[in-house]
Amino acid sequence: MADLILPTKKLPPKAISPNVTIIFSLPKAGKSSIAAELPNALHLDFERGTLALEVMSMHVKSLNDIYKINKLVKDAKYPYKYVVVDTLSSLEELCLPEAERRYAKSPEGSDWFMADADDNTKLHKDSGKMKYGNILNLGYGKGYRYLQDVFAEVLGVFERMAPKVIMLAHSTTSTHTDKNDKEVTKLDLMMEKKTKFVASFKADAIGYFYRKGDKGYINFSAAGDGGGRFRYLEKEDILISEFIQDEEAGTEKLVTYWDKVYAPKNNKPVTKKVTPKK
Repeated sequence: MADLILPTKKLPPKAISPNVTIIFSLPKAGKSSIAAELPNALHLDFERGTLALEVMSMHVKSLNDIYKINKLVKDAKYPYKYVVVDTLSSLEELCLPEAERRYAKSPEGSDWFMADADDNTKLHKDSGKMKYGNILNLGYGKGYRYLQDVFAEVLGVFERMAPKVIMLAHSTTSTHTDKNDKEVTKLDLMMEKKTKFVASFKADAIGYFYRKGDKGYINFSAAGDGGGRFRYLEKEDILISEFIQDEEAGTEKLVTYWDKVYAPKNNKPVTKKVTPKK
């Protein structure tokens, strides 16, 4: 305890913009495209969503690929400013086999991969895998804990790869009843409940990306799953991208404004006039 010193005054913030950001949207809305415009970013592509983009991308097919890439990044002395995870929804699926392997090593899961007595290359009909299909179908939600643990470990690997992590996810809608017994529908991350909690807990900001014509916006509103630790992101929906037409060349170019998210000092503060209630 000798090396611990109690603070005697307030300390300045150590972060002025989010280190871990979740951007979620409908499939094919264009979140991969706007992320491809980030400078010095490594894209970990789980869904082959960057094939048509000019980007520094690596296709990830297994958890082992992630650990190999992490070692390469470490050996290269961490050259990237951003790591883009595309997408969290697909990452869940990659984590499931490892979660099952860990469950199979536990006393209660010892028969999960039980082999057939007559042909040890096949699973026994009474093995857990044959009965349940995957561990998420186990009773009392036992399997979700194993998936949650693996998922959290992998997110920790991403955080070590670069100073800024952007995790893309698909959106869905969820319905619940509020305190007035009114049914409320909201935008939600397309993820299992426990892994969604892990991702949301790690994130400094969560925003919904949507398009209006040629313009793209991110809503970091505190409503629903949006929000975060930085108030400037919640002032208004952020114009993050737009297609600029070059009439002479007959082409269009995607322009992004990531500085509005990651360089708040370069942006003018948003002020709103408040009219006092009479």
